[in-house]
Parts: sequence; structure tokens; C-alpha cells
Amino acid sequence: MRKNILEPVILAGLLLSAFLSWYVLFRAVMVPGSSTWGAPIAIFFILLVFFFLCAVLVRRPAYLGAVLAASLLLSLVFAATPLHFVLLLLSAGIAFWAVRSIRESLNFSIRIRFFNSLLSGRGYVVLALIIAITSQYYALVNRARGEVNLPTFEISRTAALYLGKLYGHINPDYSFFSSAREMTVDKFIMQNQAPGREAAAIKPVLERGRKQLSVLSGRQLGGGEQMADVFVDLVTRKINDYFAVGMAQSGKASAIPLFLTCVLFLTLLPVATIVSYAGTLFSAVLCGVLLKKGFIKKESKQVQAESLLL
Repeated sequence: MRKNILEPVILAGLLLSAFLSWYVLFRAVMVPGSSTWGAPIAIFFILLVFFFLCAVLVRRPAYLGAVLAASLLLSLVFAATPLHFVLLLLSAGIAFWAVRSIRESLNFSIRIRFFNSLLSGRGYVVLALIIAITSQYYALVNRARGEVNLPTFEISRTAALYLGKLYGHINPDYSFFSSAREMTVDKFIMQNQAPGREAAAIKPVLERGRKQLSVLSGRQLGGGEQMADVFVDLVTRKINDYFAVGMAQSGKASAIPLFLTCVLFLTLLPVATIVSYAGTLFSAVLCGVLLKKGFIKKESKQVQAESLLL
């Protein structure tokens, strides 16, 4: 009786969590002020857990295949484009392969270890979800033309130092990173705008220079800040302003939506690695609890194996 109830419950959970995942992703892109990371990560974590439970507990492949395909194709409700449909089919194929890997591991293992079996299919299901997520994102951004929540790009301090050195080779008058990695704002201004000036004339030059750099970097500067950090703020602001203006003015042939999608894909890879590992561990523990409580059972069987005699 318990087993008969369990299968439809987790299949329904997979469908519901999938629909909510695509809806939350739609809101994260299209609705101003929506959570862009917290809510999507939480709901996709739940979707991943239901996927693992279905892969382990649903015994009828036809039911699982139909529900799995439907859960991915539900994304078309929020972004119905031919390209998105094709990529969702690719995602479904990879997800089916993930199920196959998990079940083969369970069937051919000498001893049932849920975590190891789920781990064998984790990479495939993560890839399937990333393809589906980025495909829906591209469909939404490409269609919206500026009415979207754009991701914020941040340039690391190390990258900024390399950029500063490169710029210093092009324009030696501004090679402030190659000579001193920790040059302050005031020292930079004095080096470039007040060389040889008298002490009385230095103060207004510093004030004017701080004001100019404050406008460029987007924050109020007092003069003691490290120029490397100011350069990071400047580059970050310029990149984000470029994409914001580009999306507002983009035409049908704009490459900005595609570039943003590629950035999202590369950003999701490390995030998904951490989230999927936690989801795998949680699912394995949950399967162990279901086994202990009698919702699922295991049995021992004899297996014959062939081997070569050398």
C-alpha cells in the first residue's frame, strides 16, 4: 500500500516542482525586484531531489519517461520558441541518460549505496537542467528587448590589475599598476595632474580629481582609497552600463542576449556543482530513511558473472 502511494506522489512532486522552477526563473528575468539567485536555487534544489527520488523509486520506465519529458517541456509555457523546444528535447535526452546511469548503478552494485548510484547520474542531470535554464533565459531575454533583470558583472581585483598593466603599456602616462600595486587615489592624482605644483595649488587639484574619479567609479572618494579598487569599480560600472544600454537599444540581430546567456551558462556550472552535491547527499539520506521506514525494500540475489581465464 505504501509503495502504491509513493510513486504517484513523487511523480506529482516532480511535475509541480518543475513548473514552479520555470515560473520562478521567468519571474527572476522578467519581474523587477524578484529574487535572481535565492529563490531559483531553492526551487531547483527541490526539483533535483524529486528527480533523484523518481530515478530510484519509480519502477515503470514509461511513466517516468513521460513525466520527466513533461516536466522539462513545461518550460514552454513561459518561453515558447522553436529553438527552446529543440534544446528542451536535448535536455530531456540527457536526463533520460542520467536515469539510466543511476539505475544501472543500483542494479549492478554488489551492495546498494544510494549516494554512489545518484552520484553516477548527477553530472548528466545537472547538464540537462543547465541547458534548459539557459535556453529559457535566452528565449526570454531575446524576446523582451530591455525589459529584463540583467545580471550584475563584477571584475575581480586581480583582473583589474592586469587590465591596468595592459593599459599602461598602451599609455605610459597612466601605468599606475605596473609601478605600484597599492597606489592611492591622491597619489595617482598628484602624479598625473599636479607634478611640480606648489603646495597651495595641490589642494584644489586633489579635490577636483577626487570628484572626477568619484563620478567615474560611482562612489564618493576621500583620497586614501587604493587606485586598484577604484579601477575595479570603474570597469564594473562601464560594463554593466554598456549591457543595460545595449539591451534597451538592441535590434533583432543583437548579440547581447546570446552573450548574456553564455555568461549565465558559465556562472551556473560552479554553482550547480555545489547545489547538486548537496541535493545528491540529501536525496541519498532520504532514500535511506524510506528504506528504513519500509516504504521501499531491498533483497539479496545471486548473480553469475563471466571472467577470462589467462
